Amino acid sequence: MANNIQDPQYYQLASFGAFGFRKITSTYTPIAGEDYRVVYALTAATLSVTSGLGDDLVGVDVAAGTVIYGVFSAVSVSTGTVIAYLG
Repeated sequence: MANNIQDPQYYQLASFGAFGFRKITSTYTPIAGEDYRVVYALTAATLSVTSGLGDDLVGVDVAAGTVIYGVFSAVSVSTGTVIAYLG
Protein backbone atom coordinates (compact mmCIF):
# COMPACT_ATOMS: atom_id res chain seq x y z
CA MET A 1 0.00 0.00 0.00
CA ALA A 2 1.44 3.37 -0.98
CA ASN A 3 1.34 6.25 1.44
CA ASN A 4 1.21 9.93 0.69
CA ILE A 5 4.76 11.10 1.50
CA GLN A 6 3.48 14.67 1.68
CA ASP A 7 1.63 13.72 4.88
CA PRO A 8 3.96 14.51 7.84
CA GLN A 9 3.01 11.32 9.67
CA TYR A 10 5.01 9.35 7.06
CA TYR A 11 8.28 11.27 7.20
CA GLN A 12 10.33 13.55 9.39
CA LEU A 13 12.15 16.67 8.24
CA ALA A 14 15.45 17.85 9.70
CA SER A 15 17.29 21.02 8.87
CA PHE A 16 20.35 20.48 6.71
CA GLY A 17 23.34 19.70 8.89
CA ALA A 18 21.24 18.64 11.89
CA PHE A 19 21.68 14.99 10.96
CA GLY A 20 23.51 13.18 8.23
CA PHE A 21 27.09 12.42 7.36
CA ARG A 22 30.24 14.33 6.56
CA LYS A 23 32.69 12.78 4.12
CA ILE A 24 36.12 13.45 5.59
CA THR A 25 39.37 13.28 3.66
CA SER A 26 42.75 14.91 4.22
CA THR A 27 41.46 18.09 2.53
CA TYR A 28 38.32 18.40 4.71
CA THR A 29 37.86 21.69 6.55
CA PRO A 30 36.20 21.13 9.96
CA ILE A 31 32.99 22.98 10.80
CA ALA A 32 32.98 24.50 14.29
CA GLY A 33 30.34 23.25 16.70
CA GLU A 34 29.64 19.90 15.03
CA ASP A 35 29.65 16.68 17.04
CA TYR A 36 29.94 13.18 15.61
CA ARG A 37 28.63 9.89 16.98
CA VAL A 38 29.94 7.30 14.52
CA VAL A 39 33.01 7.23 12.28
CA TYR A 40 33.06 4.70 9.42
CA ALA A 41 36.13 4.06 7.26
CA LEU A 42 35.20 3.93 3.57
CA THR A 43 38.81 3.09 2.71
CA ALA A 44 41.86 2.20 4.78
CA ALA A 45 42.63 5.38 6.70
CA THR A 46 44.86 7.00 9.27
CA LEU A 47 42.60 9.05 11.50
CA SER A 48 42.44 11.12 14.65
CA VAL A 49 39.34 11.83 16.74
CA THR A 50 38.87 14.15 19.69
CA SER A 51 36.50 13.13 22.47
CA GLY A 52 35.28 15.30 25.32
CA LEU A 53 35.60 12.24 27.55
CA GLY A 54 39.36 11.97 26.98
CA ASP A 55 39.12 8.94 24.69
CA ASP A 56 41.07 10.63 21.90
CA LEU A 57 42.66 8.57 19.14
CA VAL A 58 45.67 10.04 17.36
CA GLY A 59 47.15 8.69 14.13
CA VAL A 60 45.32 5.35 14.29
CA ASP A 61 45.44 3.13 11.20
CA VAL A 62 42.09 1.48 10.47
CA ALA A 63 40.97 -0.91 7.76
CA ALA A 64 38.13 -0.15 5.35
CA GLY A 65 34.82 -0.99 7.02
CA THR A 66 35.99 -0.15 10.54
CA VAL A 67 33.32 1.53 12.70
CA ILE A 68 34.18 3.66 15.73
CA TYR A 69 31.40 4.71 18.12
CA GLY A 70 31.66 7.58 20.56
CA VAL A 71 31.03 11.30 21.03
CA PHE A 72 33.61 13.23 19.05
CA SER A 73 34.08 16.97 18.66
CA ALA A 74 36.62 16.61 15.84
CA VAL A 75 37.51 14.01 13.24
CA SER A 76 40.45 14.28 10.86
CA VAL A 77 42.28 11.94 8.51
CA SER A 78 45.78 12.13 7.09
CA THR A 79 45.18 9.33 4.56
CA GLY A 80 42.06 7.60 3.30
CA THR A 81 38.38 8.51 3.53
CA VAL A 82 35.88 8.22 6.36
CA ILE A 83 32.32 9.33 6.90
CA ALA A 84 31.22 10.71 10.25
CA TYR A 85 27.59 10.74 11.43
CA LEU A 86 26.49 14.09 12.80
CA GLY A 87 25.06 13.69 16.29
